[in-house]
Amino acid sequence: MTRDTRPPSAVAVYASYTYLWAAEFPANPDLGSPIRRMADGSAGWVQLHFSGATNSLKDTLTNGALNPFQTLLTDSPWWLICAVIIALAAIVGSIRAAIAAAGCLAVLLGTGMWADAMTTLAATLVATVVVMALGLVLGVWMGRSPAVDRVIRPSLDAAQTMPAFVYLVPFVALFAASRFTAIVAAVVFAAPVTIKIIADGIAGVPQETLEAATAAGSSRWQVITKVQLPMSMRTIALATNQGLIYVLAMVVVGGLVGAGALGYDVVAGFRQDSLFGKGLAAGLAIVMLGIMLDRVTQAAARRVDVTSHGHH
Repeated sequence: MTRDTRPPSAVAVYASYTYLWAAEFPANPDLGSPIRRMADGSAGWVQLHFSGATNSLKDTLTNGALNPFQTLLTDSPWWLICAVIIALAAIVGSIRAAIAAAGCLAVLLGTGMWADAMTTLAATLVATVVVMALGLVLGVWMGRSPAVDRVIRPSLDAAQTMPAFVYLVPFVALFAASRFTAIVAAVVFAAPVTIKIIADGIAGVPQETLEAATAAGSSRWQVITKVQLPMSMRTIALATNQGLIYVLAMVVVGGLVGAGALGYDVVAGFRQDSLFGKGLAAGLAIVMLGIMLDRVTQAAARRVDVTSHGHH
């Protein structure tokens, strides 16, 4: 009697080519179909019962915040917008940041994508304001309560690992393809990192300082607004910087769901050969916007850091 010395892998391969049962993928347990049916049913139920509320929310924010701001940026003379941006960069950041902003704006003008760039900038700034509001509320809550931090942080970590395209699916179902959908997706994409940075900053305020403020008769609100937030300004400035960059990173993805402007130009560029040059110009314009926003917010963070150290 001879012993079979063939390795198990060779036996498995031979069986898969010889026997039908070995070649077929097991049909049970089938977890995909129930999940798919549940997701489809949930999406249909939400659309049926909440379409009125989601549409009114979309219309309110689009007409109340996004459209006026976008009109201001796109309809104002280009030289006036450039002057205001450069002045803000010098006031909020530094002269070096203003020079960098001027260089980025010059390249933006050279690309011929000024109107689309301003439309994208408007959506980016509106989304960043929402991201920072969420970041401050949840970040302060997490920073002040370790128990809340333990509950919320795993969800934020999971959200950061998801591909950007995953965010678009539920929001397209809720809000249809529009600029608002792209902004909501950008907010959800950027909020986790912003919330975590602010939470770490709030939690990093020395316990002795908080105890001294409480002993002096400060209420909880006063401790937050007069002690924790001012001492975390460097972290909040860094969170703003990261929030802007993450929001801008969703611009091209947002172009797939009706965001328009630069994101749409880039998407059209790789879909149609005749628009390749325009897509390349739009990509360069997005890079310039990103560099400009990054330089200004980083300079602002450094200025806040210097000011806070001066007060101490």
